[in-house]
Amino acid sequence: MKSQFTGAPANTPSERAKKTQVRTELARAKMVAAATPMFSQNGYDATSVREIEVAADVKRGMLVYHFGTKEQFWKAVADNIFNLIADQRKARVSVLPDMAEREGIAMIIRFHVRASAQHPEISRLLAQEARQQSWRIEYLVQTHIKPGSEYMKQYVSKALSLTEREFAHWYYIMVSACATIFSFEPECNLLFRFESLEDTVIETHGNMLVDMLLGPSPH
Repeated sequence: MKSQFTGAPANTPSERAKKTQVRTELARAKMVAAATPMFSQNGYDATSVREIEVAADVKRGMLVYHFGTKEQFWKAVADNIFNLIADQRKARVSVLPDMAEREGIAMIIRFHVRASAQHPEISRLLAQEARQQSWRIEYLVQTHIKPGSEYMKQYVSKALSLTEREFAHWYYIMVSACATIFSFEPECNLLFRFESLEDTVIETHGNMLVDMLLGPSPH
């Protein structure tokens, strides 16, 4: 069928639906991308719906239209952040049974170092939310953090003969040491005059942390 005015094929219902879906996904992605640094740096309460819409360059009311509420939108942002590394983690967990225990723990540490460098917004978001009890930290723990840490708890506790309480200390030492140099990147640059997100820095940090937590590799 030709358009009466241009002679071009008219859009079919399925084509119009696809275009609408593309516009919807683009608008949602723009808002999530804009809100990620805002939530991770400023916090939930200090970030308004309108500020997000302005930062994302979308019309007023688009956030509520696409996500329903600010709460649901925050969950979508959190899901997007944590899901970025979920598949990578699953791939590494699958090979742990075939590795020596020290090599397996070293891989876990290096993975967390690199994930922290690639996504410093994760530790920044946790710094905002983990300090007080709220529905947001409960959502993060139950939906992402606890399921994601279970493999590590079982594997590391067995390999290092740690009690559950001892593993909690090991976990926070490891996670904090992995993330701080990257989430504090501006401070690192001012204090030591190098950019912490460079590949050589990430590799060095991972190697040093493995040696600190496991001791030097036996030769």
